[in-house]
Amino acid sequence: MIDPATGMKPGERYRVENLERAHQFPGFFLDGKYYLGPELLTAIGWLEGQRFIYDELDATGEPVFPGRAAGDIAGLTLTLVDGTRLKISAIEHWPPEPRASRIEQPGSTPAEPKPGRAQQPVRGMLVATALLALAGCVLTVLRHRRR
Repeated sequence: MIDPATGMKPGERYRVENLERAHQFPGFFLDGKYYLGPELLTAIGWLEGQRFIYDELDATGEPVFPGRAAGDIAGLTLTLVDGTRLKISAIEHWPPEPRASRIEQPGSTPAEPKPGRAQQPVRGMLVATALLALAGCVLTVLRHRRR
């Protein structure tokens, strides 16, 4: 259950408004968990009441935030442990609409976004390749155990 004091509602996605000199949060909140990607495979953060626990490590393997506590959320504002305040806003359209990749000329009609997941094929191929490699390793181990 999401603490009502956070200002978040179940089933809605929220993003952290990033500031230039503050820690960047590229993912989104959904149902009290924080995800980096739309596939919802692994949450790298979560809420414990109003406390935002962010499980990110630096290059040495240490948590980016002391004790993994990034800060507290109240009224759709994340107050980081260093006092920086970042607004949290609901994501109105999901999945996000692709941004226009060309400059529109006066009198031209904007290109309609194509339906489907055209932005996801590379990620899907990487996941499929990783799963196939894992399956191959498992089969190899099983074959060696039989002998």
